[in-house]
Amino acid sequence: MDWKYKHFHQERTFQASRDDVEEAARRFMAESLGWKITETTDGFSAEGYSFSHNAIAACSFQTVADGTRVAIELRVERAGVSGFMLFDVGGYYSIQIRKWLDGTQWFIHQKLSGADEPSANPHIPPQNKATACLFNGCLVFIVVMFGLWALVTVISALWGLATGNLYLWGRGGTIVIHGVLARIVAGVILAIAAWVLWRIMKKR
Repeated sequence: MDWKYKHFHQERTFQASRDDVEEAARRFMAESLGWKITETTDGFSAEGYSFSHNAIAACSFQTVADGTRVAIELRVERAGVSGFMLFDVGGYYSIQIRKWLDGTQWFIHQKLSGADEPSANPHIPPQNKATACLFNGCLVFIVVMFGLWALVTVISALWGLATGNLYLWGRGGTIVIHGVLARIVAGVILAIAAWVLWRIMKKR
């Protein structure tokens, strides 16, 4: 498991030349998303932010019998302002890649149809900044509360290992364990915390 990046992949074949498809994809990434474009041997990579997480999209192009196949490999940093991402909640990033492909198709259609004044891309919904800030604020609050609970649990485990009196706080109330069992449970908690920290540091 990659602890630094979450990986996503999608492909689609467009019935257009490779040059037209590449131009449309670059335009969408650069103009619509504002991402930085870097050329690669088989296409380009785009880097920017998506839902408060740094992201890198590698776009490769291949000419096939019925057009041009586009493959997008998206890497999203798990750690971000909105917290640490273990999984894609609600399929957000998979939906975003699908929208990018739809937006590329729209730009291709605009060029092939010869539109002089292209209208706004319908695949880029207007941003609701108030809603986004509220949602991000809720996520930050949840992450901070979980972090505080984890910190209190680790401190309690250190105390329990030293004194033999372990206090565990949760939604159901406080659990108190004494004696040898308290030291065993405290040791297990500390071992799990040390393992998680080691895995994160190792990946970095």
